[in-house]
Amino acid sequence: MSVQSSLTRYTRNIEQNAIGFTPKIMIYEDAPLDPIRWEYHILTIDTQKSALPDGERLNELGREGWLLNGVLNQGPTGDVSLVYYYFVRQIIAK
Repeated sequence: MSVQSSLTRYTRNIEQNAIGFTPKIMIYEDAPLDPIRWEYHILTIDTQKSALPDGERLNELGREGWLLNGVLNQGPTGDVSLVYYYFVRQIIAK
């Protein structure tokens, strides 16, 4: 097979594959990207003085946009037993 016939066959394949081809258009902008800003809320419960938050309280925080990120049970230390609930939410720029 000659080089010319191989090139002709290759060119025909490209032309056949190009039928119905839709080019992908990409637009690049120099838009400033602001870093995402977060705020945090820590709910501290002394289990010897009050009950842990129920579903209603946690749902209330969720409606306010808070997302529970972690829970830390410090365990009993003397006469105090603390549980920390860590919440985070994104600050939306206005």
